[in-house]
Amino acid sequence: MGYTHYYAILGWGTPEWEKAWDQLIQDVPEIIKKARVPLSGPTDDEDEITPVVVDSEEGIYLNGIRGNSHEPFILRKPGHWTFCKTARKPYDVVVASILLRTWMLAPKNLDLGSDGDYEDWADARDLCATLWPDEPTDALWERGD
Repeated sequence: MGYTHYYAILGWGTPEWEKAWDQLIQDVPEIIKKARVPLSGPTDDEDEITPVVVDSEEGIYLNGIRGNSHEPFILRKPGHWTFCKTARKPYDVVVASILLRTWMLAPKNLDLGSDGDYEDWADARDLCATLWPDEPTDALWERGD
């Protein structure tokens, strides 16, 4: 077992989610840039580094690099229940920040679970608070999630 985030998008075709998805696709590059964590996109060879995928049609696909990779984070249609085991490797802050930003944009459309608690998400909360200072990042935990 390892440190894992569990997630699904509910109502992928709804107007609320489509608006949030468009915004998320714009926001993910900012998260990646601010996190300053080396990332790769799709690859079966840990020594091969490919571009991260952030595309409204193809979805989001990223992983850490080499020894700092674990399982890829994939968010794409149809949005069925899935998970990403990051094992607390450096790219976890990117994964958690993307999930937190998703919740910030569309809380009713994200079914989210995590092995982490409030403190484990501190870096993601800080990153999102830096990028979107006027938007709350703590409300997810106030709901008891």
